[in-house]
Amino acid sequence: MSAMGRKFLILSLVACATFSAALVRADKPITREEIENRRQELVVTAMNFSNDGDKRKFLEVYVPYQEKLMQILKGRAKLVEQFAAEQKNGAMPDPEASQILKKSLELDGQRLKAEQAYVAQLGKILPPDQVLRAYQIETRINALYLAVVFDTVPLVR
Repeated sequence: MSAMGRKFLILSLVACATFSAALVRADKPITREEIENRRQELVVTAMNFSNDGDKRKFLEVYVPYQEKLMQILKGRAKLVEQFAAEQKNGAMPDPEASQILKKSLELDGQRLKAEQAYVAQLGKILPPDQVLRAYQIETRINALYLAVVFDTVPLVR
């Protein structure tokens, strides 16, 4: 993805989720570390809680979910780094390609299970429209995070 494409993607995702404008700077692309460090702040801001009690209840569910999710996403980043190290001019031997694909699908499954548990727990403390909002925000941040991670590696030939 080109730098211009990445900036457009970032601007679109951030604007759609009503995140802080400070997240995106035209002079410097967002990094994986920035997303990791500001994720909770972005989610809480975008949720627009009307009172501290709702925010507190949300964080009791969100913080453990975020910790689990970050382990999974960091595993994905490590897998991408492994791919970058093992591929040769865009080509990769079949055994390594199969191993990376298998691990990638395992990580996707772990992420899906974590998201399902998160949404189920939120459903016990928030109305459905707020649960959907939280899910949408997470989906957009995850897409941004993965776009930043995947931007560093070309497709296999």
